[in-house]
Amino acid sequence: MTLHLSGEVNYAMLDNLVKAYNSLKEDEKLYIYLTSPEGGLVDVAEAIVDFINLDKETIAITFYGEVFSSGMHIFLKTECPKLILRDTRGMYHFSWQEMTISEGGKPTGAYDMFSLKEMKRAKNETIAYLKTTKLLDKEINAIKKGQDVYFSYARMLELIS
Repeated sequence: MTLHLSGEVNYAMLDNLVKAYNSLKEDEKLYIYLTSPEGGLVDVAEAIVDFINLDKETIAITFYGEVFSSGMHIFLKTECPKLILRDTRGMYHFSWQEMTISEGGKPTGAYDMFSLKEMKRAKNETIAYLKTTKLLDKEINAIKKGQDVYFSYARMLELIS
């Protein structure tokens, strides 16, 4: 079965993946074509990664177009067979969250204060994870500085070889 996932990584994308997987016949494979120029929800990206990695022998992903933000998270963390179509580009950066800040430079609401602490914790976990990948130190350092780091087709091939 072939499944096309495009656009923002969101709950609908995860739902479509689960439905396609659950409809597979015995010994059937799931071939996913994924592009995500809009990024999306990193928690959903992590759920997609976990779901795919539970049965990485049954699922394969072909990445194409722009694989940005949460899409690049899926690219880096999935352990299934991967292909990359020519002219594909990737981009990785830290996840972000909007919140209200007072003149004093601090979040105003209890949830925003909680979220700020969680984002700091998540940053440390992300850095530790990135160090286990084939990313170069200069790429990781740019991500640490809050920059968008772009990956060419050739660089993406290096990351999965």
